[in-house]
Amino acid sequence: MLKTQHIFFFAIIIGSVWAQDDTNSSTTQSNAAQCSPKPDITTYNFGLHLAALFVILLTSSFGAFVPVISKKYPRFTVPNIVFFVAKHFGSGVILATAFVHMLPSAFTSLNNPCLQPVWTNYGAWPGAIALMAALFIFITEFIALKIAANLESTDENNHETTNDITNETNNRTANHTNNVADESLNKSEARFEYLTRHSETALSSRAQIIGIAILECGICFHSVIIGMALSVAGDEFISLFVALIFHQMFEGLGLGSRIAELKFPPKSIKPWLMSLAYGTTTPIGIFIGLLVRNSYNPNSNTALIVQGVFDSISAGILLFAALVELIANDFIYDRDFQKLPKIDQIAAFVCLIVGAGIMSVIGIWA
Repeated sequence: MLKTQHIFFFAIIIGSVWAQDDTNSSTTQSNAAQCSPKPDITTYNFGLHLAALFVILLTSSFGAFVPVISKKYPRFTVPNIVFFVAKHFGSGVILATAFVHMLPSAFTSLNNPCLQPVWTNYGAWPGAIALMAALFIFITEFIALKIAANLESTDENNHETTNDITNETNNRTANHTNNVADESLNKSEARFEYLTRHSETALSSRAQIIGIAILECGICFHSVIIGMALSVAGDEFISLFVALIFHQMFEGLGLGSRIAELKFPPKSIKPWLMSLAYGTTTPIGIFIGLLVRNSYNPNSNTALIVQGVFDSISAGILLFAALVELIANDFIYDRDFQKLPKIDQIAAFVCLIVGAGIMSVIGIWA
């Protein structure tokens, strides 16, 4: 039915174009231009935009790498209070990024009156896409953790079976069946307790790694989009550029402090790769924008749909990650946090609110 309506609609347009004179044709072209005006590039400063790429690369990388470097190299260790502030401040930044930067941008893009009726007739597309993204991420993480837990349980059972066989052989050789059996039972109970604690710790660590990886994916989606937006910006370039400097640095500190806390092997390169991924995604978006600046039109239907859908997906991912993986895990489920003095708990809430507030204010410009 929808395709039939589109064919009929296009047939009417073609017929009217053939019937119109040159004046009406000019009017049609003028209306089309109003719907998707291309940015004015007559005053485009390529050197300034290119310099922005390196500045954003520096500020993004600074935010993401500093916490990791501090954790890996004792010489650069910063006080624990700095990590405490950066972690909770960053949670507020990431949450505000989803609510203030991504969702409004998605609604603006997908509710543009120049888009096809399939988009404009249902104004809640951004919210629906964000909802689907959040549910998809939740289900994916649930399945991933189940698979990981089953694999770990299988390994532990195999290890325990091997130990039991060895103990049984030793028992027969020692010819002290009763005493050794009691001892074996006690050891088995102790081993079960140890493995249970170990399993919970490992699963918690694995869950944190998966959660932060999902969080970074959502941030990187959005970072490419805002990088392209900056590279094709005209008169609003300066205000957008300044806002993005703080945006990327604060967001990088929040993400970097989380990456630094993950339990990777001492010589693992994964935390470095995760920091590098965040530091380079926005510059990659800027670079792409510089290459296509003469042909790319951010106001075209295709660009509006792509940006709106990507921002919606990123918002859904960040909302789930920020509320569940970060804030709820830190303030509700972390037993160590519950044992902190009241003043420290209040300070954590203040950092969270301040981070969200500052990022919301930056939303005025970016």
